[in-house]
Amino acid sequence: MITWMQRHKKWLIVTIWVSTIAFVGAGFVGWGSYNYGKSDSAVAVVGDKEVPLADLQSEYSNLYSQYQNMLGKNFNQELAKQFKLEEMALQRVIQKYLFLNYADDLGLITTDLEVAKELVKIPSFLKDGKFDKNTYVSVLKQNRRTVSEFEEQLKKDLLVAKVQKIYNLPLEKNEITNIGSLLFSQDKVSVKVINDNLIKITPTLDQLKKYWEENKENYKSLQGYDISYSKIENIEGKDIKQMKKTALREYLNLKKEKTQFQNTTTIYDGSDFLPQKELEEIFKAANNEVLKPILKDNNYYVVRLNKKIQPQILPFEDVKSQINKNYIMEQKNKQLEELAQKELKNFNGTDIGYITRASNVEINGLSNEETAQVLQNIFKSSKKENYMNLGTKAVLFKIEDTTMPTFDEKNIEMVKSSIEGAKTNAITSLFLEKLQNKYDVKSYLSE
Repeated sequence: MITWMQRHKKWLIVTIWVSTIAFVGAGFVGWGSYNYGKSDSAVAVVGDKEVPLADLQSEYSNLYSQYQNMLGKNFNQELAKQFKLEEMALQRVIQKYLFLNYADDLGLITTDLEVAKELVKIPSFLKDGKFDKNTYVSVLKQNRRTVSEFEEQLKKDLLVAKVQKIYNLPLEKNEITNIGSLLFSQDKVSVKVINDNLIKITPTLDQLKKYWEENKENYKSLQGYDISYSKIENIEGKDIKQMKKTALREYLNLKKEKTQFQNTTTIYDGSDFLPQKELEEIFKAANNEVLKPILKDNNYYVVRLNKKIQPQILPFEDVKSQINKNYIMEQKNKQLEELAQKELKNFNGTDIGYITRASNVEINGLSNEETAQVLQNIFKSSKKENYMNLGTKAVLFKIEDTTMPTFDEKNIEMVKSSIEGAKTNAITSLFLEKLQNKYDVKSYLSE
């Protein structure tokens, strides 16, 4: 059995999938230009299910936004390619489809009523505290999604959640008490923050050119589409039905070459020339194919795809400034790692006192979000002295002392939630290993 998963053993942290909902808040991040061995619409086959490109787009956009939140404005499409975000997105969506195959075997389904109940809970679709259909449609349009696409993905997410509930195991009281004591252990910690602004990188032209040579596949033009089109304007105030008849007549004349197209232009992935769904139809068309009339802003467009323009590696001079930025970031990160390892050998940090996982402590030089990440990392660390790389900063820490307080019953719900999450992740990872042996997984993402 030739499977994609056998070559990619590492599983990402598994949680109940909410990628469809997360996508709404994150906004759309365009997918790069990749080649697929089967078709433009399927990126993989898991069991007897094809994985559509739209699902991969959604997962990629969600991951992109997560990384952008962590790394800030420095994160961009070029770095996303270097971090292999497309492979991570594919891995996550394949995990989802393993569950969907198993759901089919069990006879599980998600009803339209369940989808509707979930929709009215999503904050992005609410107006004055209530679900509003116009807001719903508008938000999806901004995210370049259709109602049918969104609801189909939401239906899948809910089905995956149903499968995961099957192996949610109840907790014993002694588990909560014993593990709770560990969760609320207190560590006396010293920390030191190293910021990459202390690192100065001044690349030479030769270094930048060498970097471009090594990474030039990441610096390509967008996929282009040479099109001809005619715009059928509604200058007489006709209704849509009348306009469509006029547009269809013009479509037939253009297709039979009785009339000529008015304009020729080049559009690219991510263009707002026409609605996204219609653009995708153009992108999938064959050369010289004339598409049926497309409605936009009460006017119709008839479009012919003349040819597809494949992405080309951009000349060094055209991307020099971006290369310079990425090279500096990469070198800073490399030197930040080296500096953190060196500083750790002669650690001398600032004492922040006794802390717990839930401590509300301020660390000079870190945001609240960064501080929370560091605290979680400290309590996960198997070493007394270690460091955490936050992208533009490295935080060194040393655990000076540990105390184990008596479990406080008032924290029972928080402890229960933490244990259930850890248990679910561990069981899910084992379950996914079984599913990958049960269902063939074939990827069409070029490697």
